[in-house]
Amino acid sequence: MSTLALENEASVEAQIISVLSAGVLVAPPEDMSIEISAPNLGGYFRLELTDLDDSEIEDGRVIVKAAIDANARMVVTLCGESDTNGFHTKSVSFGFKTAKKTAESDFRLATLRAALSLATQTRVVAPGLGLDLWFRLNESLRDIGEMLKLRQTMDRLMVIERATGTQFKVPSFIVGQDMEAISLLYHAITERAFGWSFEGVLTVFYPASKDVADSLEAWNSSSDFVYPCFERQLLFGIEFPLGEGNITIIDKHIEDFQQVLKELKSDDGHTVTVRVRSRIGLAHYDFPDAPRLPDTAWNADLQMLIDMEGQLDAALMERYNALAAATLAGLNEDEKAEITARPEIGEAFLIDDASMENA
Repeated sequence: MSTLALENEASVEAQIISVLSAGVLVAPPEDMSIEISAPNLGGYFRLELTDLDDSEIEDGRVIVKAAIDANARMVVTLCGESDTNGFHTKSVSFGFKTAKKTAESDFRLATLRAALSLATQTRVVAPGLGLDLWFRLNESLRDIGEMLKLRQTMDRLMVIERATGTQFKVPSFIVGQDMEAISLLYHAITERAFGWSFEGVLTVFYPASKDVADSLEAWNSSSDFVYPCFERQLLFGIEFPLGEGNITIIDKHIEDFQQVLKELKSDDGHTVTVRVRSRIGLAHYDFPDAPRLPDTAWNADLQMLIDMEGQLDAALMERYNALAAATLAGLNEDEKAEITARPEIGEAFLIDDASMENA
């Protein structure tokens, strides 16, 4: 699994629901701010206006830029008509730009964009511009889902940064190996002990001795295999130590157990390779000495954005449920059963992951 980070994309058109004030005074505003609220999501954003471009006002367009933070901008394009009283908005679209990619900037931007897209209705107020209207952003469910996935990734990167004192330079494309490292580091920091998918092989090395052979026989009588280790995790080329801990392979299987046992009993000290799998593809990690978040990791503004996760996820599910209901509307029970039937997946689609190994 991999993910794309935010890039400077085309603007998204909004559907205006109601207009309380559509006049834009094309002059330096006294109140240099724009306020955005999404009541059903509990979200409130107050952004500083950084630029008002009226160079195309005669063509019916005014562009307003506002700072999400030091690196990210929201670009609001207002289309309408101009007269002696100012500019009167008829339609609006939103774009987003980043000058420097950081976890916090992309998290703030992704949260704002997801909130605009998932809110049943959003209010934008710019007091200094005489602008006050309600709108709904028109983005596809697929794009919203990708935005929430990106938001979660940036949230996890922020946690890793705070806990380790690191500042990441976020790449435009995060490869699958780094995505897995982000997830593992995040869980190690926030949970310390957690279950983890394990489809590969744990490879360990022991000197051939009767004592190790006796231990291996005892381990083989247990359903699980516990391996003490000092774990390190590599992310974006940076190594993060997680300290002393244990990896427990659940419902283990030791490959070629009898042959391995025979080698260990030779008692000649040569290195014996032991390979351990999980029959159910599950391990349990325990890293009590992993880095920790400080007691106060976030300011109030950032904490509010983090706390929106539940509302955003619920709003996305509500959209999918509404789409499913609309898709099934008007069908009889047999037609509904045919569409919702779970497909049969043959053996050709099964993937043998035997080549994977975890050192």
